[in-house]
Amino acid sequence: MAGMPTSQRDQLMVVAGVVAILGAVAFFFLRYGPEELKLMGTRAHIVLLDESNQRAKEFIASGSVVQIEEESKRLEENLDLMRTLIPAGNEVPALLDQIFGAARRTGLAFSSFSPAAIVQGETFDTYRFRMSMEGSYHQIGELLTAIGSLGRIIVPLNVALSASTATAAKVTRPEEQILSASFDIQTYVIRPAPLEDR
Repeated sequence: MAGMPTSQRDQLMVVAGVVAILGAVAFFFLRYGPEELKLMGTRAHIVLLDESNQRAKEFIASGSVVQIEEESKRLEENLDLMRTLIPAGNEVPALLDQIFGAARRTGLAFSSFSPAAIVQGETFDTYRFRMSMEGSYHQIGELLTAIGSLGRIIVPLNVALSASTATAAKVTRPEEQILSASFDIQTYVIRPAPLEDR
């Protein structure tokens, strides 16, 4: 074969040259290859950050930030209002006292009152009470109005009215029919945060 070294010395020189070239290439890739890959990754990350910053600048320039701030303020005000309407757990007995007081003022007497089991929720616990009474339509309406006018959220549910056979209820108008009313009242109480979240 022409051009191939024939002497052993020339062959060793070619092999040594090829090994030196391969060694230099291997050294370059081992030494600078990973650094170049990191550098390429960093460059790509910088390009993404620049694009994200550009989009944020365009978003701010369009005035959307002001809208988001206004919406955030409105939602915060709604949350504050909800906090004033939702009773704390220790307020429930006082709310029940207010309901009993309103019933006495309208001339109603409870014939039964029973609490239901507390339903625990993720954010709120639900307290429900079943009650029944005897009185005129107007007296019962006044009591339901008083319950709806309390400073906290208390909802009358499952209202049932029927003609009563009792005559012991105090009515302000003798011509009014005595009714037997039964309904549930329901309120929500914010669950206390677990100790580890405080």
